[in-house]
Amino acid sequence: MQAIRTLKDLEGASSAPQGFDLVQSYLKRVTVERDLTNYYRWLFDNQVDTTVTSVLSRYKSRSTGIHPSSACKKGVCLLKIYYECTHQIVPNRGFDQKMAITWDTGTMLHDMMQTHFKAMYGDQFEYEVPLKKGHVTSRTDGVFDFSDYRFILEMKSIKEGGNYGWEKVQIKPLEDNVRQSHFYMWLADIPFALVFYMGKNIGEFKEHAIQFNPLIWNEIETSILKPVITAAYEGGAMVEAAPGWHCRWCDFAYNCPAKAAVKGKGETEHVAIPWEDR
Repeated sequence: MQAIRTLKDLEGASSAPQGFDLVQSYLKRVTVERDLTNYYRWLFDNQVDTTVTSVLSRYKSRSTGIHPSSACKKGVCLLKIYYECTHQIVPNRGFDQKMAITWDTGTMLHDMMQTHFKAMYGDQFEYEVPLKKGHVTSRTDGVFDFSDYRFILEMKSIKEGGNYGWEKVQIKPLEDNVRQSHFYMWLADIPFALVFYMGKNIGEFKEHAIQFNPLIWNEIETSILKPVITAAYEGGAMVEAAPGWHCRWCDFAYNCPAKAAVKGKGETEHVAIPWEDR
């Protein structure tokens, strides 16, 4: 069977005779759920303990650049991405205990699953892989590297209920998660990704295999990357802001002119952490 390990391999396979069937055969192999279920059974039957190490870091300013976790969001405020590239406004995140505990819980779940996958797949799995291309910088939850195909792992902890809850991902992955995975596939030159949801209050998993879609990536490049890079690094036209309810979660809202313009329209004030000296 023809190997599909790079984006170029995927492009060639997709355009070849019987290419659709070939790509689909690989997509069926972009999976971990059955292996994981069997592994958990083996751990239980053999009473094997697992040691998981988690470092619950407190907030630190990210390096300047375009970060997929921010830029992947449909309708994202380009001014926020611009500030992440330039630090023209120093980032300063407000304290939110609920979000801090949610973040810690997600971190521990990621560490747990990465520990299991490393034990299961050995050298065929690498976690927290740093990725960088041009002004885009990040790290992915994991990369599975098999002899004839590779895929990115994008894990999300999720609970029942709400607009982003467990019920919403049973048929297909959330759009922003697909877009974020495209960043990683592009950065790593890897043709497939597995969006892996962890039901943190129900003990279940749901996975969706996806392939790199040039149409999705072209839209991301056109609407996000090119405008931000032009403004932040090339002295071109300034990006437009998109202030709204999401301002309450923005690290730059405390001093953002676009946020100030909508003050008094129901937006929550951004409260800086008082002991942070920036």
